[in-house]
Amino acid sequence: MDQPALCHLAARGFARAAARVGAPATHYRPATATDPCATAHARVMAAFSNDRTFGFAGPALWDVPFVYALMDTTDVQAGDILTCAGETYFIARAEPFRPPLCVLCNAVVDITTTVAQATDVADPGGYGTSGDATTQVACASGWPAMIRAGGGAGVPGPAQPGTIHAGGFEMFLPLIPGISVQPAMWARDANGPRYTIGGARAGPWGTRCLLGQQQV
Repeated sequence: MDQPALCHLAARGFARAAARVGAPATHYRPATATDPCATAHARVMAAFSNDRTFGFAGPALWDVPFVYALMDTTDVQAGDILTCAGETYFIARAEPFRPPLCVLCNAVVDITTTVAQATDVADPGGYGTSGDATTQVACASGWPAMIRAGGGAGVPGPAQPGTIHAGGFEMFLPLIPGISVQPAMWARDANGPRYTIGGARAGPWGTRCLLGQQQV
Protein backbone atom coordinates (compact mmCIF):
# COMPACT_ATOMS: atom_id res chain seq x y z
CA MET A 1 0.00 0.00 0.00
CA ASP A 2 1.40 3.44 -0.91
CA GLN A 3 1.77 6.39 1.43
CA PRO A 4 -1.11 8.51 0.02
CA ALA A 5 -3.49 5.59 0.58
CA LEU A 6 -2.22 5.13 4.15
CA CYS A 7 -2.61 8.85 4.83
CA HIS A 8 -6.18 8.77 3.51
CA LEU A 9 -7.12 5.79 5.69
CA ALA A 10 -5.45 7.27 8.78
CA ALA A 11 -7.16 10.64 8.26
CA ARG A 12 -10.54 8.93 7.89
CA GLY A 13 -9.95 6.92 11.07
CA PHE A 14 -8.85 9.99 13.03
CA ALA A 15 -11.93 11.87 11.82
CA ARG A 16 -14.29 9.07 12.91
CA ALA A 17 -12.70 8.88 16.35
CA ALA A 18 -12.78 12.67 16.79
CA ALA A 19 -16.47 12.69 15.84
CA ARG A 20 -17.12 10.36 18.79
CA VAL A 21 -14.89 11.82 21.52
CA GLY A 22 -13.98 15.31 20.25
CA ALA A 23 -15.49 18.76 20.47
CA PRO A 24 -16.16 21.38 17.78
CA ALA A 25 -12.98 23.25 16.83
CA THR A 26 -12.13 26.11 14.50
CA HIS A 27 -9.16 25.70 12.20
CA TYR A 28 -7.19 28.77 11.06
CA ARG A 29 -4.41 29.06 8.48
CA PRO A 30 -2.68 32.45 8.87
CA ALA A 31 -1.67 34.20 5.67
CA THR A 32 -0.46 37.53 7.07
CA ALA A 33 1.34 38.75 10.18
CA THR A 34 -1.78 40.51 11.48
CA ASP A 35 -4.83 38.90 13.10
CA PRO A 36 -4.01 35.25 12.38
CA CYS A 37 -7.39 34.11 13.69
CA ALA A 38 -9.47 36.62 11.77
CA THR A 39 -10.82 34.16 9.17
CA ALA A 40 -11.65 30.50 9.75
CA HIS A 41 -10.12 27.99 7.35
CA ALA A 42 -12.38 25.09 8.40
CA ARG A 43 -14.63 23.72 11.15
CA VAL A 44 -13.62 20.33 12.51
CA MET A 45 -14.08 17.99 15.43
CA ALA A 46 -10.98 17.56 17.56
CA ALA A 47 -9.70 16.13 20.84
CA PHE A 48 -6.32 16.74 22.45
CA SER A 49 -4.23 14.52 24.70
CA ASN A 50 -0.67 14.41 26.06
CA ASP A 51 -0.86 10.64 25.47
CA ARG A 52 -0.06 9.66 21.88
CA THR A 53 -2.32 6.61 22.21
CA PHE A 54 -5.22 8.91 23.17
CA GLY A 55 -5.99 7.05 26.36
CA PHE A 56 -7.10 10.35 27.95
CA ALA A 57 -5.66 9.17 31.28
CA GLY A 58 -4.88 12.69 32.50
CA PRO A 59 -4.92 16.38 31.62
CA ALA A 60 -2.12 18.33 30.00
CA LEU A 61 0.61 19.01 32.54
CA TRP A 62 1.42 22.47 33.88
CA ASP A 63 3.96 24.22 31.64
CA VAL A 64 4.31 21.11 29.45
CA PRO A 65 2.56 22.49 26.38
CA PHE A 66 3.00 19.62 23.90
CA VAL A 67 -0.11 17.57 23.08
CA TYR A 68 -1.42 15.48 20.20
CA ALA A 69 -4.51 16.31 18.16
CA LEU A 70 -7.10 13.71 17.23
CA MET A 71 -8.76 15.17 14.13
CA ASP A 72 -9.18 14.78 10.39
CA THR A 73 -5.65 15.25 9.06
CA THR A 74 -6.58 15.53 5.37
CA ASP A 75 -5.83 19.27 5.30
CA VAL A 76 -3.43 20.02 8.16
CA GLN A 77 -0.02 21.65 8.13
CA ALA A 78 2.51 23.09 10.56
CA GLY A 79 1.64 26.64 11.59
CA ASP A 80 -2.13 26.10 11.55
CA ILE A 81 -4.02 27.32 14.62
CA LEU A 82 -6.87 25.49 16.36
CA THR A 83 -9.32 26.80 18.93
CA CYS A 84 -11.39 24.27 20.85
CA ALA A 85 -13.36 24.38 24.11
CA GLY A 86 -11.84 27.69 25.15
CA GLU A 87 -8.25 26.62 24.45
CA THR A 88 -5.91 27.65 21.63
CA TYR A 89 -3.26 25.46 20.02
CA PHE A 90 -0.90 25.75 17.09
CA ILE A 91 0.27 22.80 15.06
CA ALA A 92 4.03 22.40 15.42
CA ARG A 93 4.48 19.27 13.34
CA ALA A 94 2.30 17.36 10.88
CA GLU A 95 3.68 14.13 9.41
CA PRO A 96 2.09 11.44 7.22
CA PHE A 97 -0.43 9.11 8.91
CA ARG A 98 0.39 10.43 12.41
CA PRO A 99 -1.58 12.68 14.75
CA PRO A 100 -0.30 16.29 14.63
CA LEU A 101 1.91 17.59 17.42
CA CYS A 102 0.41 20.74 18.91
CA VAL A 103 1.49 23.43 21.36
CA LEU A 104 -1.09 24.51 23.95
CA CYS A 105 -0.96 28.32 24.11
CA ASN A 106 -1.36 30.51 27.19
CA ALA A 107 -0.76 33.97 25.74
CA VAL A 108 -1.55 36.23 22.80
CA VAL A 109 1.37 38.42 21.80
CA ASP A 110 2.29 41.29 19.54
CA ILE A 111 5.84 41.38 18.19
CA THR A 112 7.32 44.87 17.95
CA THR A 113 10.63 46.20 16.72
CA THR A 114 12.60 49.44 16.86
CA VAL A 115 12.32 51.79 13.91
CA ALA A 116 15.38 53.47 12.47
CA GLN A 117 16.05 56.95 13.79
CA ALA A 118 17.34 59.92 11.79
CA THR A 119 20.52 59.93 13.87
CA ASP A 120 21.11 56.31 12.92
CA VAL A 121 21.13 57.22 9.23
CA ALA A 122 23.68 59.96 9.88
CA ASP A 123 25.73 57.71 12.16
CA PRO A 124 25.63 54.09 10.98
CA GLY A 125 27.46 53.02 14.12
CA GLY A 126 24.52 54.02 16.29
CA TYR A 127 21.08 52.48 16.72
CA GLY A 128 17.78 53.20 18.45
CA THR A 129 17.80 51.53 21.84
CA SER A 130 15.51 48.53 22.16
CA GLY A 131 14.41 49.89 25.54
CA ASP A 132 12.79 53.01 24.09
CA ALA A 133 9.05 52.33 23.97
CA THR A 134 8.41 55.39 21.80
CA THR A 135 10.37 53.91 18.89
CA GLN A 136 8.60 50.52 18.86
CA VAL A 137 6.32 49.60 15.96
CA ALA A 138 4.25 46.42 15.61
CA CYS A 139 5.34 43.96 12.95
CA ALA A 140 2.99 41.11 14.01
CA SER A 141 -0.12 41.18 16.16
CA GLY A 142 -2.56 38.79 17.81
CA TRP A 143 -0.39 35.66 17.73
CA PRO A 144 -1.09 32.77 20.11
CA ALA A 145 2.02 31.67 21.98
CA MET A 146 3.20 29.52 24.86
CA ILE A 147 5.30 31.39 27.42
CA ARG A 148 6.81 29.52 30.35
CA ALA A 149 9.52 30.04 32.91
CA GLY A 150 12.86 28.76 31.74
CA GLY A 151 16.37 29.69 30.70
CA GLY A 152 15.77 33.14 29.32
CA ALA A 153 17.80 36.20 28.44
CA GLY A 154 18.42 39.18 30.67
CA VAL A 155 17.13 42.54 29.46
CA PRO A 156 20.07 44.75 28.45
CA GLY A 157 20.56 47.95 30.36
CA PRO A 158 22.58 49.54 33.15
CA ALA A 159 22.49 47.93 36.57
CA GLN A 160 20.62 50.00 39.13
CA PRO A 161 20.96 49.72 42.90
CA GLY A 162 18.24 47.48 44.27
CA THR A 163 17.11 46.15 40.89
CA ILE A 164 15.70 42.63 40.71
CA HIS A 165 17.27 40.25 38.21
CA ALA A 166 14.98 39.93 35.21
CA GLY A 167 13.10 36.64 35.04
CA GLY A 168 14.04 34.19 32.31
CA PHE A 169 11.33 32.77 30.06
CA GLU A 170 10.98 30.89 26.80
CA MET A 171 8.30 31.35 24.17
CA PHE A 172 7.00 29.04 21.45
CA LEU A 173 5.41 30.67 18.40
CA PRO A 174 4.15 29.38 15.08
CA LEU A 175 6.06 30.71 12.08
CA ILE A 176 4.73 34.16 11.22
CA PRO A 177 4.30 34.85 7.48
CA GLY A 178 6.75 37.46 6.27
CA ILE A 179 8.36 38.02 9.68
CA SER A 180 11.70 36.79 10.99
CA VAL A 181 11.75 37.11 14.79
CA GLN A 182 15.11 38.54 15.90
CA PRO A 183 16.90 39.40 19.16
CA ALA A 184 16.03 42.83 20.65
CA MET A 185 12.45 42.66 19.35
CA TRP A 186 9.73 42.86 21.98
CA ALA A 187 6.90 40.45 22.74
CA ARG A 188 3.93 42.22 24.30
CA ASP A 189 1.55 39.88 26.11
CA ALA A 190 -2.10 40.92 25.90
CA ASN A 191 -2.36 40.10 29.63
CA GLY A 192 0.16 42.79 30.52
CA PRO A 193 3.78 41.49 30.72
CA ARG A 194 6.31 42.75 28.23
CA TYR A 195 9.44 40.86 27.22
CA THR A 196 12.64 41.52 25.31
CA ILE A 197 13.64 38.72 22.94
CA GLY A 198 17.21 37.71 23.70
CA GLY A 199 17.47 34.90 21.18
CA ALA A 200 15.28 33.26 18.54
CA ARG A 201 15.56 30.18 16.39
CA ALA A 202 13.11 29.28 13.66
CA GLY A 203 12.67 25.69 12.51
CA PRO A 204 10.14 23.18 11.18
CA TRP A 205 8.16 23.37 14.44
CA GLY A 206 7.87 27.16 14.60
CA THR A 207 9.99 29.72 16.45
CA ARG A 208 11.48 29.24 19.89
CA CYS A 209 12.57 32.40 21.72
CA LEU A 210 14.49 33.20 24.89
CA LEU A 211 12.89 36.10 26.73
CA GLY A 212 13.76 38.52 29.50
CA GLN A 213 10.78 40.07 31.29
CA GLN A 214 10.89 43.85 31.39
CA GLN A 215 10.45 45.38 34.82
CA VAL A 216 9.22 48.80 33.70
